[in-house]
Amino acid sequence: MNRDVRIDSASGIIVLGWKSGAEGLFLRVRGHAEDVRLVCRCGRSHWLVREQFSGGIVSLSVTCHSCGTRGTFGMEGVKLPTP
Repeated sequence: MNRDVRIDSASGIIVLGWKSGAEGLFLRVRGHAEDVRLVCRCGRSHWLVREQFSGGIVSLSVTCHSCGTRGTFGMEGVKLPTP
């Protein structure tokens, strides 16, 4: 069973990978054996997701599909896309 993590308490997590599906956005997070489902303040778990590559730093940017709440998380172990 996956654990739900609210966006309000997700500050500082490091994302190792992610997947989105009918049940919501699931993050593989450093220090957790199982994937966690990211839940918004509004109670929804469907997000618009974008990986950002800037200056050698990779981050995951999320925006709630329902209310527009935003969050950004550091990513680890992600390689830059090849042109």
